[in-house]
Amino acid sequence: MSHFSEDTKSRLLTAAGELFAEFGYEGASARQICERAGVNIAAINYHFKSKEHLYVEAVKAAAPLFRPEEANLELRLAELKKSGDREQAAQLLADYIRLMTRHMIAEVVPEWKVKLMMREMLEPHEACCEFFRQHVQHNFEILMEILEMLLPEEMPQERKIQTGLSVVAQCVHYRMARHILEYLTPPELRSKFTAEDVARHIIEFTFSALGLTLPYVTQWTREVALPTDAGNSRE
Repeated sequence: MSHFSEDTKSRLLTAAGELFAEFGYEGASARQICERAGVNIAAINYHFKSKEHLYVEAVKAAAPLFRPEEANLELRLAELKKSGDREQAAQLLADYIRLMTRHMIAEVVPEWKVKLMMREMLEPHEACCEFFRQHVQHNFEILMEILEMLLPEEMPQERKIQTGLSVVAQCVHYRMARHILEYLTPPELRSKFTAEDVARHIIEFTFSALGLTLPYVTQWTREVALPTDAGNSRE
């Protein structure tokens, strides 16, 4: 695909994301999207096949998802299942939280991405269900498998799931409520809310709740490589 074609596709995606975030799927017309992107009306079908496919791609671009392979989570989990090493399981939980937190708040994202995700959570579009099943559910299943190695065996399953959801909620909150957090944190303290600071707090808080000891976490400076995706704009 030519550079010109890629630029057209990128402008369409951004324009669509902005309009979908503001007006919803039904409220944003294909014509409005093309006008904002400055492209021909036929460009949507050419690059995305349909308005619905374009919507799904906009949601994918907005979703702050991480890939488990970024920190070898699945490989390390498979090894842990064989060894049953509780200390390593705790380290893996810490790395999971750190990776998720970095994806939530380390990068500066356009406002439309946050708004679109909020809208999608409140009014889920059927076309996006499979995407979230594949990615969000898969990542959550990894978290639950880690927690299974750390939580008491006799704990009811619903309590285990609630524990997993609590871990995720702590990370997601900093992304979805970022403007509210600006009102709640004094300006002179905002430099203390970096991705690393927040990750450390969530890890300490979670470990305390689970009765785990922090000496398990021996690699605070562990570098977890994030993907260099041109689609993740730092606007």
